[in-house]
Amino acid sequence: MYQPLKLAFLSTILVLTGCAANVQRQGGTEQKFALSPAAAKRVTLDVRASKELAASKDWEQFRNEWRVGMTEATAAAGMTRAPTDTAVASATEPSTLVTVNINDYRYITRGARVAAGIMTGNAYIDADVSFSELPGATPMGTRKYATTSSAMQGVFAPMTENQIRSISDEIVKDIARR
Repeated sequence: MYQPLKLAFLSTILVLTGCAANVQRQGGTEQKFALSPAAAKRVTLDVRASKELAASKDWEQFRNEWRVGMTEATAAAGMTRAPTDTAVASATEPSTLVTVNINDYRYITRGARVAAGIMTGNAYIDADVSFSELPGATPMGTRKYATTSSAMQGVFAPMTENQIRSISDEIVKDIARR
């Protein structure tokens, strides 16, 4: 009777252990941004890519994962995220504009990894992120963030949604460090 319960518990632990993604950061990681206190409390997100990447069949789903990840990360840090339809040029409220330029990515869901295993390949994200203060879009700095999963991690490797959340957490930490 207790054997199935033990097995279920161990399975749950194994599933949860592969959730965090390692984020590689480059570019002035010690540099703090000179953001105003008001701008550091609100994040305006803009996710961009080349025409080729933006034409990918999963691009809109990928961009939505960024919205979700950044919303969760800002909420956890006591910040807010500006609505997605906020026009940067007409912004009047203080905010930190986070422009995520996606250089390359491979979108893989946890379901695809569980269903097809390591045959799905590795999920990865390579992004250059610029930080500006609104209103006025005053440049504050840039960072490079990258993540990748590994076939060696098996079905428990961090997939795209976990990688985006980890990068979002790092972005929020950089803003809070101001």
